[in-house]
Amino acid sequence: MTELWSFDLDGILAEPPFGWNPAVNRNVSLQPYPDHPDLATDLATDPAPAWLDFALRRTWYRWRYVLRPPRRGAIEAMRAASQRGRVIVLTGRHERGRDQTESWLERHGFGPMIDELIMNGTALKTARYKEAYLRMQSATLHIDDDAATVALLARNDIPTALVSWPRNRGLAYPPGVTRCDDMDEVRALIERWPGND
Repeated sequence: MTELWSFDLDGILAEPPFGWNPAVNRNVSLQPYPDHPDLATDLATDPAPAWLDFALRRTWYRWRYVLRPPRRGAIEAMRAASQRGRVIVLTGRHERGRDQTESWLERHGFGPMIDELIMNGTALKTARYKEAYLRMQSATLHIDDDAATVALLARNDIPTALVSWPRNRGLAYPPGVTRCDDMDEVRALIERWPGND
């Protein structure tokens, strides 16, 4: 079976503004959904009206992420993953920012290594969206910086790597979460993953 490596985007591939990551959700107590929601049929799409969607695409999403630099070591970690299987970027960014996100990934050299970019076009919060998506996959490892997301995924028996930021330290994570100080440690984790040659 082909290995599937899943990367978050902001805080993992892209450096957040001013090197500070305030968006980390620290709620590590989320429990898995009892059923497996089907993203194609069971999850409501974002109910934003068409005019608002158009306006946000042309303004907020056009400029929101454009100046973020790539995180040090991120390209090397993704390259290591791409040499061992499929790579996806699974982000909580809204689908309406797809064009700008794809441009950013191409501009910084990630594009050729990514098999698929998955963005949230539903009304689900990020952790729940990633849970729903990855429960339908056989992910080898998901790399993220959001405390709630990695704890929730680990409770779903999805292996996760938590990349350290001040807001995700000192929390009680369930088994299945591997902590990494930086993207160099993520690369090393991928390279020594069981089953790699």
